Amino acid sequence: MTGDAGAEPGHTAMIEAGSSLTKPERRGLSAKSRIAKILRNSMLRALLSAQVIAALVVVVRDHGLLQPAELAIYDALRVVWAHPAPADDVMLVGMTEPDIQRWHYPLSDDLLADLLTRLASWHPRAIGVDIYRDMPVEPSTGKLAAVLKAHPEIYWVFKLAEGHDGSHPGIKPPPELVGTDRAALADIAADPGDVARRGLLYADDGVQNYTGLGMALALQYLAGDRIQPEAAADDNLKLGKAVIPPLDDQRGPYLTFDARGYQILLDFKGGAQPFPLKTVAQVMDGDVSSLVRGRVVIIGDALESVKDFFASPFNVGFNTDRVFGMAIHAHLVDQLIRLAHGRSQMLDGLPRLDEDAWIWVWAVAGAVLGLTMRSTIAAAGASVAGVGVIGVITWGAFGENLLLPALPAVLAWLGAAAFTNQLLHAASNRARQRLRKSFEHFLPPAVIADMVRSEELPRLGGERREISVIFTDVASFTTFSEGVDPERLASILNEYLEGVCAAIFKHGGLVNAFLGDGVLAFFGAPQPQVDHADRAVAAAFDINRFAERFSQQQRAQGVNFLHTRIGIHTGFAFVGMVGSHDRLQYTALGDLLNTASRLEGLNKAIGTRICVSGEIARTVTKYQCRPIGAFIVKGRSIPIAIRPAGSSATRRPTMRLRSTTRRHRFS
Repeated sequence: MTGDAGAEPGHTAMIEAGSSLTKPERRGLSAKSRIAKILRNSMLRALLSAQVIAALVVVVRDHGLLQPAELAIYDALRVVWAHPAPADDVMLVGMTEPDIQRWHYPLSDDLLADLLTRLASWHPRAIGVDIYRDMPVEPSTGKLAAVLKAHPEIYWVFKLAEGHDGSHPGIKPPPELVGTDRAALADIAADPGDVARRGLLYADDGVQNYTGLGMALALQYLAGDRIQPEAAADDNLKLGKAVIPPLDDQRGPYLTFDARGYQILLDFKGGAQPFPLKTVAQVMDGDVSSLVRGRVVIIGDALESVKDFFASPFNVGFNTDRVFGMAIHAHLVDQLIRLAHGRSQMLDGLPRLDEDAWIWVWAVAGAVLGLTMRSTIAAAGASVAGVGVIGVITWGAFGENLLLPALPAVLAWLGAAAFTNQLLHAASNRARQRLRKSFEHFLPPAVIADMVRSEELPRLGGERREISVIFTDVASFTTFSEGVDPERLASILNEYLEGVCAAIFKHGGLVNAFLGDGVLAFFGAPQPQVDHADRAVAAAFDINRFAERFSQQQRAQGVNFLHTRIGIHTGFAFVGMVGSHDRLQYTALGDLLNTASRLEGLNKAIGTRICVSGEIARTVTKYQCRPIGAFIVKGRSIPIAIRPAGSSATRRPTMRLRSTTRRHRFS
């Protein structure tokens, strides 16, 4: 340690010690310190929160846990954009309860032959029969076989066998159509709950490819327009003006589903049932040629008892109305015809990586919200507004045939906002807890509560601020303490300091330190106080009055506890949190404190109890001060004007300084 043996208190001594740390160790500690500093940055913590939430949402989504809810949103968008309107290219003929009461169930081969003959006479482009007929139903005189041979526009459904144990055997088409391209699959790709959202174009049994009924009828219809299916890039299907990629788990609403075969999303344009529907009796007894000519006709069951119906985006949830299986095939036919003619477009989705980026953007936006809005009400309002923005964007994009993942974006937005807000709220709570811990013994509880509620909390690292400082000391306390038992001394001192602190707290001061029997207190920090000088002087008078009473009480008990001397100074100082990272303390630094301490000592020389500086005298508005002179106190080379504090006054009187200033040097 280098320095002068007479170095003055308050001056800084530099201690230089050898270090046993190696350079790599010092670099490691420095790196850890930098990392810790970075992690304490609120913006960085917010961005890290966004990454965590975005990653969590993506992982949960990739495992299919969000798919049911995402499909519900998809259904809602389908319904909103469906625009109910009649379809022009497909009509349905449904077998109803009155029909089976008249002709029995199932309809006989001969009756089906008569029905098909009548429909074919009105020149439809294609007829599809969505009724299984692998065995004859009497009366069966061969008329049905003749009709099928005479009308190549008629297609019939069959069913492939499922599994290898024979528990779900296949159902063949009529014998005349076995092995021909007029035998079409009846299968409908349904989600859990028998919800039909997808159309099946092709499927295979591992040996041969088969065409779905909707696709077969659409191709028959489009053949009249000389439109044939072609191969496009990436093995996609090109049909007229449209390139139709198969539905997969790389884009769109499905992340986990049975993707076998060639499937597409049904658009349900026109609503759940936009197709004209006639009963068998209406066709057999009336003239529906205007509905049949040039269209696709699908014959099927419209019977509640047969249960050939499915849910659709229009009847999930509380709406339990179902759509008949033939209507699902009709939607696929209608959609393929519109796509081929360029009257509709396929709904597209972003690649999964782009969807992840979309989720990440909303997570970052949510983190920024959590960072910038601390008010719960404001944050809740902004969160709801953000959900609305996501909804509007998703709705608008769907209208442009682009499906955006709304639910993951909402979860990322809300999750990041809440998580970031919670992190910062927890950090703020810890800061407030540290604040309470730092000031609970030095400030009145009401002042601490105001500080915690206020946004103007002490800043780590400190700031330059004008404050007033009180320094107190008990006269001859060292001599007094030598003759008192330590336990008794501690009891007396605690009682004394309790009264001094009460006087300081009464005027909103901060008790910064106990220096043996002395007290160091601030006014104007940590909370700004415009009248800090007046508060300091008022507190000094209360301390003096208490000290007088206390001294009298102690002398009455035979204890020679002397009077208290007080020094007050005002000016600018550095105030703030100083110390190590693990232990911080709020304090003030600067010559201001040294001067207040010297003023307290001057009381002994000038025979006063309260000594204030000229700066205090010029600042106070409620008290008058008597000029004494200018003194050079230890640690300063410039004389300081000294005045003992007088009594309070309603207004500050005019003060006159002596023309000749006495200069004394006090150590």
